[in-house]
Amino acid sequence: MKKIGKETAVKPPSIAASRALTRRSLLKAGAAAAASAAILSPGLAGAAVSQMATGSKTDSSKFKASTKNPRWYGFNLLEYFSTDPDWMKYFPYKNDGLFLEDDFRWIRDWGFNWVRLPMDYRFWTASDLVTIDEKRVEPIDRAIRLGERYGIHVNVCLHRAPGLCILDTMDEKLTGIAVTKEKTNVFSDARTFDAFVHQWSFFANRYKGIPSEKLSFNLVNEPVVLPNGTELAAMQKRGPVKTTDLFNPEFLRSHLKDYTRLARASADAIRAQDSQRLVASDGYPGGGGAIPDLIGTGMLQSCHTYTPIQVTHHNCEWVRGILSGSEPMPTWPLKDDKGQVICDRQTLTNTFHPWAELSRAGVPIHFGEMGCYKHTPPDVVLAWFNDTLDVISELKSGWGLWNFRGPFGVVDTEREGTKFDDWHGHKLDRALLTLLQKKMTA
Repeated sequence: MKKIGKETAVKPPSIAASRALTRRSLLKAGAAAAASAAILSPGLAGAAVSQMATGSKTDSSKFKASTKNPRWYGFNLLEYFSTDPDWMKYFPYKNDGLFLEDDFRWIRDWGFNWVRLPMDYRFWTASDLVTIDEKRVEPIDRAIRLGERYGIHVNVCLHRAPGLCILDTMDEKLTGIAVTKEKTNVFSDARTFDAFVHQWSFFANRYKGIPSEKLSFNLVNEPVVLPNGTELAAMQKRGPVKTTDLFNPEFLRSHLKDYTRLARASADAIRAQDSQRLVASDGYPGGGGAIPDLIGTGMLQSCHTYTPIQVTHHNCEWVRGILSGSEPMPTWPLKDDKGQVICDRQTLTNTFHPWAELSRAGVPIHFGEMGCYKHTPPDVVLAWFNDTLDVISELKSGWGLWNFRGPFGVVDTEREGTKFDDWHGHKLDRALLTLLQKKMTA
């Protein structure tokens, strides 16, 4: 079995390198790539339905990365994913933070070297948003030790942070999933803003001295700026607020500066405690877009890809409000009801072009989430992964799946039509695992 090399160190990009790419050039690349029509995901990760124009061309000679991106390949582990128990109906975890040693062992044995821990701060934080129960943080300590034991990089992520979680965009009446939403907004409430930064200052101090080759921090999953009270009231005057209204591109773009202010403050607090810590920001909005305003900060930027959502989230409960749930069974390449291809490998190349520009600026990149839900047929899943990972490989970037065990992963997916291998009492999708192993080439 091929093992991934140990070349995982990421040096913050120099200011000089960052100046090689202007904000204007990156924004131009983003406009040329795709206009987001919808954003949502499994975690809810950043799923963007791109503008699916056919016949467009991208110069493949420009689709290259010049910086050294981390050679990280792996999976998200969900043992501290959410304090809301409804999610345990969809993901196989016990809500106790007890990350499984077998997961680390199998991930290592199969040649992977990275895990992300998307977590809910409420597991260890009191209702005052400041008091942290260190006993409840110990499962995270243990996961980091398991990573060290098995040679796996651990990426600590706040999936839900004080005043911010993409899950709060869901409409429970449509999804049937109960989500306890944040009571305050991190972008409009100063106390919540400070509480967000405090979380990262705490973790930076606690894990100070662990090399960034072994541990990194991912500030918040799929950042979006949700309307504050005044903005929401104005939206409600125009009629009932739908999930799609919360992802209005113009509104999200107008608030990008609010997110970058939060990201910079958090990174500064981390580095005040531990100057060498690698800090990652998911793309904005929703993990999808490269962030030119963070060039020069030394942050890695992480893309989440679920393009197109019709393939990756077919009949998925928590994207109802974006998809109806009655869409036809998807194909790859994706075709419309007239049999015309509306999304293919070229679309993916166009969509990821801004990330190539970012990487050329000397900013390290990584694709921290991707995958297809269990209702997408196995042959479509394999074809989609084949093209998606090839395009990401052209960026010289690593990648990770949303699940290891569960409906987006390789173990216990419950995907109909899959020929599973028995694996220590679990069901292993051997075909998908083999494809992933072959694609670890960046």
